[in-house]
Amino acid sequence: MHRLLKHLEDVGFDAAPRLLGTDAKGREILSFQHGENRTDFRAGDWSPAQITAAAQLLRRLHDATADTPIAGGEEAVCHNDFSPLNVAFVDGLPVSAFDFDQAAPGPRAHDLAYSAWLRLLGADIARPLDRQLALLRTFLDVYGFNDEYRRSFGGRMVARVEAERDMHDRAGRVTSPGSWLHDEIAWLSQHAAAIDRGLESSS
Repeated sequence: MHRLLKHLEDVGFDAAPRLLGTDAKGREILSFQHGENRTDFRAGDWSPAQITAAAQLLRRLHDATADTPIAGGEEAVCHNDFSPLNVAFVDGLPVSAFDFDQAAPGPRAHDLAYSAWLRLLGADIARPLDRQLALLRTFLDVYGFNDEYRRSFGGRMVARVEAERDMHDRAGRVTSPGSWLHDEIAWLSQHAAAIDRGLESSS
């Protein structure tokens, strides 16, 4: 994480905290990020403008690390937790990211699938799926995620949330059947084909 934050500073990426050092107890000192932290949201509660800004921010983050040694031969360095909880909002729009503890080299689709799931799709969304798929198309279009990859995006989302479940299990936070993540995986699996059809219809 320290290498990543230093790299982002070196390339002039201004939408992440700066690593200022450590204190006498070895704790990280990071620069302050102006904005509001949102915790009062549900997946699906975002406007087209907010989805557009989130896609632009994620694309800038990926582009800042693509084709660099820090990406380790992968497409980019993924944030791996690019959720609405980990961005700062100004005037209602996401402007910067924080909490890079899980960052690691990987495919861009890894972050896109995770972020799209948390923002737009899930078992507790009351809004019509067609509306959410329109916002998903906006998210992928603004990012520039091409048609070849989006054809199986529903399956990518299922795999990404399964990976999240497995990560929690390995860390000892066992996600038993009936838990939130299991419900999300079941919902996404049920709707994966509809998600793919909705994306194909826009190509």
